[in-house]
Amino acid sequence: MTIIVAVAQRKGGVGKTTLAVSLAAELARRRKDVALVDSDPLGSACHWAGPGNLRFPVYEIALANQTVTDWVRMTGQVAADCVVIDTAPDDRALGASIALADLVLVPCTPSGLDIEATVRTLEIIDAVRSRRNGYPAIILVPNRVDTRTLEGRQLVEELTGFGEVVSPSIGNRSAFARAFAFGQSVAELVSGRAADGEIQTLCNLVEKHLPFREARLSA
Repeated sequence: MTIIVAVAQRKGGVGKTTLAVSLAAELARRRKDVALVDSDPLGSACHWAGPGNLRFPVYEIALANQTVTDWVRMTGQVAADCVVIDTAPDDRALGASIALADLVLVPCTPSGLDIEATVRTLEIIDAVRSRRNGYPAIILVPNRVDTRTLEGRQLVEELTGFGEVVSPSIGNRSAFARAFAFGQSVAELVSGRAADGEIQTLCNLVEKHLPFREARLSA
C-alpha cells in the first residue's frame, strides 16, 4: 500500500515546495521508494527537478484543469511506496490531497496571515478526518524561523496551541535557495550542515508517524 504525505497550506509562500522536495530527497537517501507529485500549477517542484539532479522522480499532475476524480486516478497511478504531494494553496486542491493523505505536513512562517491560513487548513483537515476515522495525521512545521527572535518563539507557542504534533523549527536558510538554484537537495549540497540536519530531524518525525515498508529496502 502506498503511503501518501501531503505538504499543504491554504496560503502560498510558506515553503511547501522546499519542504516537499527536501523531505522526498531525505526519504530517498534513506533508501525509501519515493516519488513526488507536483500538483501546483506553478510547477515549482518540477522546475527544481529540471536539471535532473534529484534522486527520485517528480510528476507534474496539476489539479487546476481536470476533475478531482481524474486527478485522484492519475495520482494513484504513481508507482512508489511513498508519494509526497506538493499541494496548491487553494481549498479544492487541499481537499483532494488531504482526502488521499496518510499524513499532512502544514508549514507555517512567523506571520499573522500564516496563522490565519493554518486555522483554515486545519478546518479542512478536520472535515476530512470526520469522514476518515481521524485520518490523516498532522505535523505542523514552523518554517523559515529564527528561534532567537520573539516572533520565532511565539510561532512555536501558537502552533503548539492547536493540539497537533509540532516539528522542530526549520530555519530561514540560504542553503534551501541554493539547492533550488542547482536543482539539488540540501542533503547533497550542504551535507552535514544546519539545513540538512533540520530536514533529517523532520524526516525522523515523519517516519515515526508512518508505517514505511522495509521489504524493498534490502533488495
